[in-house]
Amino acid sequence: MKILKVAIPVPISQLFDYLPLQESDKLQPGMRLSVPFGRRQLCVGLLMEVTEHSDLEPSKLKKIVSNLDPKQPLLPAPSLQLLRWASRYYHYPIGEVVSTALPNLLNQGEPAQVRFIPGWKLSEAGQQLAVDSLPGNAVRQREILSLLQNYPQGLSQGNLSHSIANVTATLRTLEKKGWLLPQSISPQLVTLSQFTVDSELFDFQLNSYQQQAVQQVQSHLTEFYPCLLDGVTGSGKTEVYLQLIQRVLEQGRQALILVPEINLTPQMLQRFQQRFRVPIAIFHSKLTEQERLHTWLLAREGEAPIVIGTRSAIWTPLKNPGLFIVDEEHDTSYKQQDHFRYSARDVAVVRAQQAGVPILLGSATPSLESLYNAQQQRYRYLSLPERAGRAVHPRYRVVDMRKLPQSSLGLSPQLKKAIQARLDQEQQVLLFINRRGYAPILTCYECGWVANCGQCDARLTYHAASKTLLCHHCGAVQLLASVCPQCQHPKVHLVGLGTERIEERLQSHFSKVKILRIDSDSTRAKQAMQNILEHIHSGESAILVGTQMLAKGHHFPKVTLVGIINLDGGLYGIDFRSTERMAQLLIQVAGRAGRADEPGEVIVQTHHPDHPLLTLLIQQGYGAFSQAALQERQQAELPPYSHLALMRAEAASLQVAQDFLSAAKDLGKDLGPGEVNFWGPVPAPMEKRANWYRAQLLLQAGQRDSLYRFLTAWLPKLSSATAQLRWSLDVDPQDLY
Repeated sequence: MKILKVAIPVPISQLFDYLPLQESDKLQPGMRLSVPFGRRQLCVGLLMEVTEHSDLEPSKLKKIVSNLDPKQPLLPAPSLQLLRWASRYYHYPIGEVVSTALPNLLNQGEPAQVRFIPGWKLSEAGQQLAVDSLPGNAVRQREILSLLQNYPQGLSQGNLSHSIANVTATLRTLEKKGWLLPQSISPQLVTLSQFTVDSELFDFQLNSYQQQAVQQVQSHLTEFYPCLLDGVTGSGKTEVYLQLIQRVLEQGRQALILVPEINLTPQMLQRFQQRFRVPIAIFHSKLTEQERLHTWLLAREGEAPIVIGTRSAIWTPLKNPGLFIVDEEHDTSYKQQDHFRYSARDVAVVRAQQAGVPILLGSATPSLESLYNAQQQRYRYLSLPERAGRAVHPRYRVVDMRKLPQSSLGLSPQLKKAIQARLDQEQQVLLFINRRGYAPILTCYECGWVANCGQCDARLTYHAASKTLLCHHCGAVQLLASVCPQCQHPKVHLVGLGTERIEERLQSHFSKVKILRIDSDSTRAKQAMQNILEHIHSGESAILVGTQMLAKGHHFPKVTLVGIINLDGGLYGIDFRSTERMAQLLIQVAGRAGRADEPGEVIVQTHHPDHPLLTLLIQQGYGAFSQAALQERQQAELPPYSHLALMRAEAASLQVAQDFLSAAKDLGKDLGPGEVNFWGPVPAPMEKRANWYRAQLLLQAGQRDSLYRFLTAWLPKLSSATAQLRWSLDVDPQDLY
């Protein structure tokens, strides 16, 4: 008798047994099945295995309702293998791992097929037409024909409309002339650049370091070859990516490129469009559900040779993978921070190993874990120590803010003078402060009252644009108090700096200059970030002020001055990774300066100018800093010299959460004496969040295998989450909050 083992999206770490409708049914692992489950009449599950054994009596097993993928499995065998590995490694229920990896529409039972959309392609007459022979006033006709000549498979009307304004009437005119044909095409999900350029127009001269990196990886394209590409900002890492992708495409294989932020996708997409004449699929959270499904299917079928996406794109199946790239591999955005807490970077390495292809981890500030793996020769170390072209490294200047009056409000005289000098030369300036909003504190000087969130252990941040107080943790919103609610004093005060307040200060000092604020508030609207980037690249003199969104991978040729408003919080953070994150952020932001012909300058404002790690970083660079930080980690037996798992518990009271963790700890000590150390339980750094009290228990082991074996034996013995208590496990946690 056939037994179908099915992954169901429920928080239970097991597969569920079902019977086929008929013994003759041809069912294969990777197919979606509609099954009855509990009180639900229908549930979409994924068939993981077909066996002849069940721990239950066959009479107690239910039959499936239908096979949703009767023609072929939705997922190929390599994808199933990866999902099983992820479930085991992160100790997360296989059904919910599968649910995370699939587009929502597939989880809901939608057909796994691309819906064709209206588009256009050149007719035979249109292909033979000399576009330059058209009359001079037929500008739009020439634009359409020229664009379609580069895309013989055709383009959707949406893509044409995006690239060329008021296109509909002209398309009909060209159809009547016999030069265009209406065509139902599969959506490419690519926003086309109006300035698409043939690759022959580019003259790529790699420097010796780039050439060495390309040759090294190119000679290992048919095997698992993990590489850490350590390239200073502006060293041309993207060009190395492009050269290697070209080799992979020539072999008829696919490349998957991960980027840390959605806002980097359009910029990288444009670089790739200018270079490659192939369909490019993009995958990120701002796509519609239908677009996500189309992208996923195009990649699976091999119709998209290049896939670019953020964290979740790592689960996109590829028909013929040839190369994986993780850009800015150090970035914490690659770690999912809730539910299924996976690291897209680490999953990418495992996926490349399973596929037997190279993977390139690129960064100007590699994570200490990746540097350690390179030192242990698990990764091949590739270095790009020089900036590409004629660009040189920026010079640093430290401003001691202790000597300045409080009224300077984050803009020292030295910084203001340097800004004016750059503006006088029609250059651009970038100012960094990693806090959005206007001011992080609203307080009363009379009685000491502070505006706190009623649901979290956090202060409310004032946002001038909306005139509200906002909790950045739970989203609670309050109106700005005009009097102190505690002592009724008629005046309350805003303390501290955010991007909005810096923008206001800049506007008062440089009233004739365009100020562009870039944070999650100003870029929330669709196309907002793209519009800002277009304004920056237009070359107009401007001051850019923003959060770490500005630090990641952007190329601003006219920016010659970078001002770091305040990074001091990272010098004394409670997390052992705080200084590493501070160093990465500073170097990444500083790397936006002087990337073209003009030399760059970086002004670092700090209240701790003598801090030894800050001094080392500025004077000797990230390489020296990272080696010193690794020595500290080794002495403290912290990752990468040990391995961690963090258990978090949340309850209506702190005592309930801590009692659960204490009981779990006692149970664990009996299971794994000596192999695993327990630290805690302790209240979380933010003890209360969204009306839940939080505590945590840290587990540490010297060997990864020891931690894995312990967790495998320990977790099934713990009590389930309830309405009053919920808990989760984070393997390889990146934030201890």
